[in-house]
Amino acid sequence: MRLEARAVPEPGPGEARVRVRACGLCGSDRHLYALGAYGANVVPGHEIAGEVDALGDGVVGWSAGDSVVVEPLQSCGRCEPCRRGLEAICTEGAFFGVHRDGGFAEYLVVPARRLFRVPADLAPPVAALAEPAAVAIHGLRRVGMQSGARVLVLGAGPLGLMSLVAAQRLGAKQVWISARHPAQAQAARDLGAERVLGESEADLAQDAAGERPDIVVETVGGAADTLQVASRAVAPGGGISILGLFLSDLSLPGYPLFAKEVTLAWSNCYSRSHRGQERADFDDAVELVDQERERLGLFTTHTVGLDEVTRAYALTDQRPAGFVKATVCP
Repeated sequence: MRLEARAVPEPGPGEARVRVRACGLCGSDRHLYALGAYGANVVPGHEIAGEVDALGDGVVGWSAGDSVVVEPLQSCGRCEPCRRGLEAICTEGAFFGVHRDGGFAEYLVVPARRLFRVPADLAPPVAALAEPAAVAIHGLRRVGMQSGARVLVLGAGPLGLMSLVAAQRLGAKQVWISARHPAQAQAARDLGAERVLGESEADLAQDAAGERPDIVVETVGGAADTLQVASRAVAPGGGISILGLFLSDLSLPGYPLFAKEVTLAWSNCYSRSHRGQERADFDDAVELVDQERERLGLFTTHTVGLDEVTRAYALTDQRPAGFVKATVCP
């Protein structure tokens, strides 16, 4: 990582320049950094909140100073996934903060259609949580979550905690979560988890009647064996939503998945189509972070400037006492 002085980018036709006010450091950023998956000289950061600073030709409906979050996707708009609203899996797609310059910068230029309005009084570090909220909402929808479901979340990092909140808002009957670190476990309790489990207990999750979770949400990725745990924990006929980014090939336990007819739902980011409706996951994510702004303040435990991004990655790796999430505020 290095800090550079660059010219302020100019928006082209259909684009907007955003003055970045906060950009969260995602767990997947750690994995992408370890994999060397960032494009050459690309500015990382994809959980972006800020304000409109300038508009390119042809952009309407926005004004300088509008508070926004960014859906960090670039897509062709022509392929079959794009026509279905599944732009995260566009055949020619790119991701801001991975393939294109992202939000660890003072300014960022994105297509104006990727902007979502947020209330002006919503704190930028909380507004930036709209991106992981959209990931969690999309993952739960991918696995077909219904109101009244019992949900187990594996991992109490920021995405796991956000999955807890998203499951609650989508009508979960009970939400359990596994946690490794004390600060994460306490945050999960503060967010209303019915039960917080140690990692070694996760596959034993059940309610008072002995019922196992209908849905297991995997949020750890990396080199974890969480899919083995999920396959043991999930109820017969249940589903596993896979949100974590794994660093290597996986071995799945074939017989338990077969015997219980488990649905595996891999989830990549977010979409703009849900059950045939033209509504973006980001719309629901913005609504979630706005309405849950007080509770979600628990997430923003550490903020750093652009000159401390390397330290933010170190915090994410080391997880010192009280750490939940690092946010870069340029």
